[in-house]
Amino acid sequence: MATQMGARMVFENAKALINSLGYSTAHAKLTQSYLRSEVALSTSVANYHIPVLVNDTQNGAVRVNERRLNLQDVFITTEIDVLIGIGSATATDAKLYSYPNPNTFSTSGAANALYSIYNGFLQLTINNDMVMPSWSVLRHLFIPQTQGGVGITAQTIFPIDQINFAEDVSYPVEPGIVMNGAANINFQLSANGAPAAIQANSFICVIQRGILAQNTTTVK
Repeated sequence: MATQMGARMVFENAKALINSLGYSTAHAKLTQSYLRSEVALSTSVANYHIPVLVNDTQNGAVRVNERRLNLQDVFITTEIDVLIGIGSATATDAKLYSYPNPNTFSTSGAANALYSIYNGFLQLTINNDMVMPSWSVLRHLFIPQTQGGVGITAQTIFPIDQINFAEDVSYPVEPGIVMNGAANINFQLSANGAPAAIQANSFICVIQRGILAQNTTTVK
């Protein structure tokens, strides 16, 4: 559960970490923030590049709901979410899910195939230094007690998935990870194989929560 005391500790730890790395926080704005990266699912891809920086074009154009890191800023990641979503690259109403609900991912085989993603791992390299070799994606799988399309008792009752995005799929990162906007960031999700089937317009969403330090790097 999020608390004022916990948030203060996260802030102080992030501030100390930034200063210890030689970046000055004396004139930087430090605020709670988040980064959001999205990448379209494909039946021919097992290793997905997770874009972080604003100038990363490896996957093509920035999707509308993404929030990338400016080159001038430093971000201290204190929590990570991994979700799956449905929506086009320009859909501002794209929906995020914490598990492959077969009523939502209804294309034949699509729901079951998504477990290849959950059986995979995140890997992060910054300036050719392996910062995070294997972060299990399975820890972000959350199957709620109330599920869309399950337990309908009348035609007028249509439950949706029970989910608290502040707690249910967020996992703390300790020690915190420093995302430097001036660095070469290579963030990947590696599955054990490409999904055999996918729902149209489905995508992987990685959200990093933490502390943003604006105008901190050497980039001006």
